[in-house]
Amino acid sequence: MYLQDFPHYGRSVLLEMINSAFLLNIQYRMPPQLGDFISQAVYESKLRSNPLHPIKNDIIACHFVDVINGREKSGGSTSFINDAEAAVAIQLANHLQEREMDYRIITPYDGQTNKILDDMKKTDGLKWEDKCFNVDSFQGNEEDYIVISLVRSHSIGFLKNLRRINVMLTRCKKGMYILTSHKFMDGAGAESLAGELAEHVGKEAWLTVEDVKQGKI
Repeated sequence: MYLQDFPHYGRSVLLEMINSAFLLNIQYRMPPQLGDFISQAVYESKLRSNPLHPIKNDIIACHFVDVINGREKSGGSTSFINDAEAAVAIQLANHLQEREMDYRIITPYDGQTNKILDDMKKTDGLKWEDKCFNVDSFQGNEEDYIVISLVRSHSIGFLKNLRRINVMLTRCKKGMYILTSHKFMDGAGAESLAGELAEHVGKEAWLTVEDVKQGKI
């Protein structure tokens, strides 16, 4: 193998560093409406979004689902489960699968991950393998559509961890569904990154559980 066989042979190290830095300032994954929010909230508006992204700003790329009867409960040790959110996640998974929309479900708690996986396995015709993950195990991955179960309904919990929630909110390429409640986002979760996102997208981005049941997603 010769030196010229390596990529960018002949360019100065400085030029390579400049080009690399430039590329790191542009995000190509998320729809601009999400990328621009993350840029402002986390990266001091230094992160730009790909202007040629196929999902334009006239399409709502992030929906919140108001799971009003969702309640967190202990899932063992430091983990938590939210049965109502798990049920809505299954409904969303069915609709997305029927429409042949590639999706993954992520949640911050192992207890909820296991709960959703168990429910998926019990649902006839629903593919469950490689579909539901703890947020930490999904870091570095992406999917067209992401379903997020926040789980918590009272205390803020993991939402205090900016790094983890930033990872969770930046995995989608086309759209995202966040399962929580108006009450929680207006209360304990308001000052979290998820709460800021809920305020940013506004009330038109909210769906009801009935909307999900009827496939109005």
